[in-house]
Amino acid sequence: MVLTQKENGQFSPPPFGSIQNPIRMMEYEHTNAGDGLQKIRELSNNFTHPEDACNTFKALYSELKEFEEDLHKHIHLENNILFPKSVILEEKLLQTSN
Repeated sequence: MVLTQKENGQFSPPPFGSIQNPIRMMEYEHTNAGDGLQKIRELSNNFTHPEDACNTFKALYSELKEFEEDLHKHIHLENNILFPKSVILEEKLLQTSN
């Protein structure tokens, strides 16, 4: 879509229909991933390792916490910035191609 806009080309709707279709699927996947990590957080007592944990165990919990934070950041960027801009761009391209 961005290339079509930059080159002032003819916009052809993609085979998956509206951009809303893959966005809905990715938002569903985001919810599932967040729920899964929330469950891990609960089971691990907020990624708190036991006092006598070995370094590998401590590293695992540290990496899980970092992964969760990074995933939430990426989900936020997609859900709140990338996806809305994609919808707007698709609408704009559809209007100019008609």
